[in-house]
Amino acid sequence: MIAPGTFAALGIPLKRGRDFGVSDTNDQPLVAIVNEALVRKSLAGQDPMGRTIFCPFDRPEGMTIVGVVGDVRQRNPALEPMPECYMPYTQHNYNGATLNVVVRTAGDPLALAGTLRRVAAEISPEVPVSFTTMEATVSEGVEDPRFRTVLFGLFAVLAVGLAMAGVYGVMAYAVEQRSREIGVRMALGADRMTVVRLILGQGAVLALAGLVLGLAGAVAATRLLETVLFEVRPVDVQVYLGVVGVIAVVTLLAGYLPAWRAAVLNPVDALKVE
Repeated sequence: MIAPGTFAALGIPLKRGRDFGVSDTNDQPLVAIVNEALVRKSLAGQDPMGRTIFCPFDRPEGMTIVGVVGDVRQRNPALEPMPECYMPYTQHNYNGATLNVVVRTAGDPLALAGTLRRVAAEISPEVPVSFTTMEATVSEGVEDPRFRTVLFGLFAVLAVGLAMAGVYGVMAYAVEQRSREIGVRMALGADRMTVVRLILGQGAVLALAGLVLGLAGAVAATRLLETVLFEVRPVDVQVYLGVVGVIAVVTLLAGYLPAWRAAVLNPVDALKVE
């Protein structure tokens, strides 16, 4: 149940018909406004204007539909808009012992808090008043997915760190195992860039194998993320391309140091390694 002007204050578009007015009083015919989701679900694209709708909230009589408004996500940004029927508070008595006053301003909404509290105290001094903003209300509605996003982000950073350490460890071990081979190559005339390309090429092969397995697992795991994060798609090309780019950079960085150490290795010292 709402008052005239609520749709404009909340930015909900009036698609058809009219808004509630001061003339919609208790002694006048009952009226209602529905949203587009209700029209799609219950009227199958038919014209809702002038039809009678029954919403026995506090009165059993039918109400004439006088307007259609756009859909909004009332309970949670992650939930699709649900069918809704709006009724003027001047024609109904029940309000759940609460009243939400909606104020729209072009400036800082927090600057109006003192004025609103003073006006409310002048009208009903015995009624407690709390003040919040729409941004704060929406923020509270996404606290859980925001926390999960931060948590998954921390896990992702940890995974990148482990990937760098793993690639570096494997590359360093591979260089150590191939010290004699590198020494022979350099003794036969291989230059430093040739050795660097050799080591980095080996790291690229390992990274490619890891990417194939990792992307396959990511596609399967992302379907689970759909249930805990907001607006997460199972296949997001941009995200996967970003992951490939990050892994490529990580592989180059983690493999460059062992490759450079092998390139500057003295062939005589390399040939002495058992």
